[in-house]
Amino acid sequence: MEKVFLALFYVFIFTVTLLAGKLENVKVKTHAPENKVVTVWYRVPNRYDEKSKELYRVLIIFGGRNNNGRGMANGGLSFRSWADKNKIFLVSPGFKNDEYWYPRSWSGRALLKALAKIKKKYKICTIKMLFYGYSGGSQCSNLFPAWRPDLCRAWVSHACGVFHDPTRRMASVPGLVTCGDADIKRYIISRRFVDNSRSKGVSIIWKSFPNHPHDVPPDSLKLARTFLSYYHEKYISDLNGRRMTARVEKEKVLFVGDDQESRFWPAGNRIAKNIAPEDRIEFPCKELALAWGEEVKIKAAKK
Repeated sequence: MEKVFLALFYVFIFTVTLLAGKLENVKVKTHAPENKVVTVWYRVPNRYDEKSKELYRVLIIFGGRNNNGRGMANGGLSFRSWADKNKIFLVSPGFKNDEYWYPRSWSGRALLKALAKIKKKYKICTIKMLFYGYSGGSQCSNLFPAWRPDLCRAWVSHACGVFHDPTRRMASVPGLVTCGDADIKRYIISRRFVDNSRSKGVSIIWKSFPNHPHDVPPDSLKLARTFLSYYHEKYISDLNGRRMTARVEKEKVLFVGDDQESRFWPAGNRIAKNIAPEDRIEFPCKELALAWGEEVKIKAAKK
């Protein structure tokens, strides 16, 4: 009986190990002085199925400036369970200095080389990826999509100090920008970017967090995960292995928020229609609006 128990125990351990997410890395060479060899970490989601008919989505996640990538790829900022649930690979490069947040020079090619290496081993989709970053990493999470919009499905930048110059090329790539209002310099930069984007016809969801300095509020992560999940699920067809068109139809606005109050209403509501353009936040679904702010209950008219 004891031998049977031990046999079952080892089978259980083997199964758990097999299904658990794995942390691995690839190395790529570059010509950048402080990045001759870059280690790019990635986490394989649990229950990865090499026989899956669909590819696996990738979230490129950038930590703070000069982050080595290992902790972020291993589910940093509470992305691990989210990645497992959504069957998403977490990929995080260990870039250092050499202005790596500007992908056109060298870091963009380095990331693409790393992804190509990972793709030889795992069934990942290297187009229509998701991007997230905070602080120095948030610069990458918007500058990289702006460099290659065709490779991005949606992006999030929190507490960012450097943004791309908004153009219509980004109109079909949904973006979320968040920042603590006590992180004054980055707050001003972020707010200006959102306004400039809107003036070019590029819709950005914006959320500020009262009294937060240069940190990562838990609610900002909740909003980011909800935002990324929405576009991952909405365009799940990206993963069928066929290249999808970069252009997407403009989404219908179902709810409208007021940035000054962090509250939202149905789009057709009188109050929603009168929100000042600079404070107006538009949402394509209620789940995203709820992650952003407080719902204002509308009383039914008396018959």
